[in-house]
Amino acid sequence: MILNVCMTDQIHNEMVFNGQAQIVPINNGYCIHMNGNTDLKWKIYSKGMIIENESDYRVVLTLKENSGTKGHIETEFGKIGLKCETSLYRINKNSIEIKYKLIQETDVQLFHFVLTNKEDVSWKALMFN
Repeated sequence: MILNVCMTDQIHNEMVFNGQAQIVPINNGYCIHMNGNTDLKWKIYSKGMIIENESDYRVVLTLKENSGTKGHIETEFGKIGLKCETSLYRINKNSIEIKYKLIQETDVQLFHFVLTNKEDVSWKALMFN
């Protein structure tokens, strides 16, 4: 299934992606595949998600609300481990919202994204019914 979606970075008030995304069922969830400046996949499950982002390097994050999880960045020089802390994971009728911190030693970065479905299709109905 193809849907028109828009992803915004809530911290910087910037549009990250605006276009068509491919929605594919996967085990107990769905993969939302957006191909813009980077190859971005959000694997959505009822209790959490996995973000895969690939450009000059590859980022894989496992995120679960109110939980500490792990992720990593793969570069040509090797793999860098990350700690993830997710404070918000919400699937609404027309949006999916995620807010998390990435921690590497003493460096902490905060991220907050909203993926909006611009079509008259409910994310919840599509994914979990």
